[in-house]
Amino acid sequence: MEFELLFPGSVLYVSGEIDAPTSSAVLLKDGERTIIVDPGGFPSLKALESALGKAGVAPEDVTDVLLTHFHLDHAFNTMFFKNATIRLHKNYATRNYKAFGPIIGQMYSMVIESWSRVEPFEAGMLWDTIEIVETPFHSREHVSFLVKTINAGNVLIFGDLCDRQFRFYEMRKGMRNDAASKLALELYDRADMIVFSHDLPIIKG
Repeated sequence: MEFELLFPGSVLYVSGEIDAPTSSAVLLKDGERTIIVDPGGFPSLKALESALGKAGVAPEDVTDVLLTHFHLDHAFNTMFFKNATIRLHKNYATRNYKAFGPIIGQMYSMVIESWSRVEPFEAGMLWDTIEIVETPFHSREHVSFLVKTINAGNVLIFGDLCDRQFRFYEMRKGMRNDAASKLALELYDRADMIVFSHDLPIIKG
């Protein structure tokens, strides 16, 4: 797989219940497939369109979209890739999205209804290059990806298992000792580059 970070994610909170986080988006290519991991939410639409344009990728060229989990800050923009197969953990189908609220629930339904093809997965390998690791600490369908790439070594896409650098440093310094931290550190040891969903990446040197 050839790796490219389309844009890093961020976290923006305003007072009260107003927030606008958006995830890091990754582009992967292997000659047969053009893959986007976590294309992000509404606030990153301009960044997504700009980055894809610079990469020479049109929305209709995208063959697959991989999701670490189905939250709108990671998955809203899936609706713009009409030719893509959406791939996410099978547990996404067990959630009652209507319970998220009369407006937010409708938005989740709109996103799901926009998908032309869905291929749920479990832990294992995709195309012999992407290892799917079940990390259901953030949501029941949450996974992390460890990707073998030709230009960046082993790239770990944490999702929201470890969303920002400071959380990772807390784990490494022993400030957290839970199961999520243990798994995150084990995955880190296998990676050359770490993509955080809401922060800049780290390249191990």
